[in-house]
Amino acid sequence: MKKTLLLCLLLSMAFGAAAQDTFKKYAVKSAIAKTKSTTGGQVTDGTLYIDDYGAFECDIKTMDIPDFITYDYGILTRKDRIWVFNIQEGKVDAKESPNPMSDLNFLDVTPELAQKYEIEDLGEEEFMGKTCHKYTYMVLTNRKKVYWTIWAYKGIPMKTVVKQGRRESVVEVVDLQENVPIPENILHLIPE
Repeated sequence: MKKTLLLCLLLSMAFGAAAQDTFKKYAVKSAIAKTKSTTGGQVTDGTLYIDDYGAFECDIKTMDIPDFITYDYGILTRKDRIWVFNIQEGKVDAKESPNPMSDLNFLDVTPELAQKYEIEDLGEEEFMGKTCHKYTYMVLTNRKKVYWTIWAYKGIPMKTVVKQGRRESVVEVVDLQENVPIPENILHLIPE
């Protein structure tokens, strides 16, 4: 279950960009995207917060197991660092690690990135009234190939489909607000 949750979070973020002097993963300064994730018939609502052209991202989902437990969990990235976290009763428990896909950037697909991730450009396609660029790519996870399809609008993952074996996970943006302020409590959820 934890692997499925982490996989779902990773796919919904579409994950870091190369650490550069001018870090720009998205063509918008900030955004708030409400998302719906579906894995194995289970649907989870979430919110993706993007700030500083993607130098900061926080993807928060809510796990609700009726009559048992409700808690928030997610992934926060700051360029090449990543924190996986849980929030229960207002307390944040986070674990930091390097971001394994910090160089993946759909605003600037270089030949090197295309080769490393086996990125295939599938052209443009509409999603939620936005003209998106559609790509497929592959990521090695625990020596297994995981295949992704992403519909990117200004670099932002509007829809992502991940296939690993027979399992498929889908994350879709259901509402997108561009160039809006990010709440301070989100920006400081995990201190730098």
